[in-house]
Amino acid sequence: NLEFNNLKSIPAYAFRGLFKLKVLWLTGNHYSRDEAEFKRMQQAGNTIKSISNEAFAGLANLQVLLMHHNKIDALGDGVFQDLAKLKVLKLLDNPVATKLKKQDKIFDPIRAHCYQLDLRSDSGDALEDYWEHTRSYLTDEWFQGPPGKKKRRKQPPKQDL
Repeated sequence: NLEFNNLKSIPAYAFRGLFKLKVLWLTGNHYSRDEAEFKRMQQAGNTIKSISNEAFAGLANLQVLLMHHNKIDALGDGVFQDLAKLKVLKLLDNPVATKLKKQDKIFDPIRAHCYQLDLRSDSGDALEDYWEHTRSYLTDEWFQGPPGKKKRRKQPPKQDL
């Protein structure tokens, strides 16, 4: 969890060597103005504006990438290239999110398994809630689709004798 670290940019290979990383929080300040901690969190919150095209290189096991509530204004077409197992991507509340559509080429590398792509609104935290409930946050488990809809292997048909 790297939220509230006053990050401004994510350089190339920033997460080099973190092959087993499953969840990456780069969230900015998501506190409301009426919350007591707003001012303190606003100062500490990430305000990421730029992300290198190779920032996430090598993160083949990443399943959740949270980058909402930042100031990201552009993303290169290859930024999600190594994230074939990504299931959840949150980009809402970033200038770039208003320019993107779910069918854009930038999402091609993650399209096969990413079932939650939040560009305009937050659709929840079902996968993280599932991991917390099942205490499987630290396992290497990977299944296709959202939690609760795990695809099971079909058993071979029984042979009549």
